Amino acid sequence: KGLLNKDTIAKTKKGVRIINCARGGIIEEEALLEALENGHVAGAALDVFEVEPPIHSKLIDHPSVIVTPHLGASTKEAQLNVATQISEEVLRFVKGLPVMSSVNFPIIKKDKIQEKLV
Repeated sequence: KGLLNKDTIAKTKKGVRIINCARGGIIEEEALLEALENGHVAGAALDVFEVEPPIHSKLIDHPSVIVTPHLGASTKEAQLNVATQISEEVLRFVKGLPVMSSVNFPIIKKDKIQEKLV
């Protein structure tokens, strides 16, 4: 949090352009706004903010800032890929095969889960 702040932005080359499409909070927005206003930062492109949704952010309307929604997997193609992957994982589980893409969950075979449920 606050990786790009007043001090770190001041160390960048005048005219720098900043892009953040990773995580909100990496950039202290007030420091970025100040650097845009004083001309140290030439422009910024953002799709994440400290507070989501960014209703009260002055950066949204700034003429040197491009703002886009943080969509990630919101395209038709990405949604189709996610649906396919989920379907394949469910089929693997039903067939008693390990589920490969679970998040924060160890790989457990179906028969081991059924033993625990009985």
